[in-house]
Amino acid sequence: MLKIFFHTQVELREKIPVRGPLIVAANHFSYMDPIALQSMFPRRISFMMTELYYEGRGKWLFKLLHCICVKEEGSNISALKGGIEVIKKNGVLGIFPEGGVSKEGRLQEGNPGIGFLAIKSGVPVIPAFISGTYEALPKGAKIPKISRIKIIFGKPMTFKTMNEKATKKGIVEVTRLIMEQIEALSFSVKH
Repeated sequence: MLKIFFHTQVELREKIPVRGPLIVAANHFSYMDPIALQSMFPRRISFMMTELYYEGRGKWLFKLLHCICVKEEGSNISALKGGIEVIKKNGVLGIFPEGGVSKEGRLQEGNPGIGFLAIKSGVPVIPAFISGTYEALPKGAKIPKISRIKIIFGKPMTFKTMNEKATKKGIVEVTRLIMEQIEALSFSVKH
């Protein structure tokens, strides 16, 4: 349906390892992002999602889809453990490092959870940029508009050598590197 109504395109899907644990990290401009990303990704993704939506009416669906609840405030040790558990089972963990959906459709600063999980797990991180979802369904909209959606995947990034650097400074640095790659992919869409 996404291909028919939104002319969804994908680039560099061949960069995604077909086996083994990994993390996919993408921008978050719309509530459509997880659907668009999963529909174009060759493997099943377990997404981390904020409790604001996880705890709502669709909780049964999110549990069925193996989503991991992330608290809005306080410690998220159980969410991080849940993410590590997905990775230990050779699964794919999906993270939108910005946290919430962007109100303006612009890339925001990344939260350090992605840096922590990348360092702690040592698995490849696939950066991705999703365009067109903001135009299709911006935050606050109820009915999607027809828009071209495009997803570009980047080369796998690994941070195994940084495992001993799981300090706050190291986590912030890895988060920054991942967000830089997502931003770099965005330039491929515009030019």
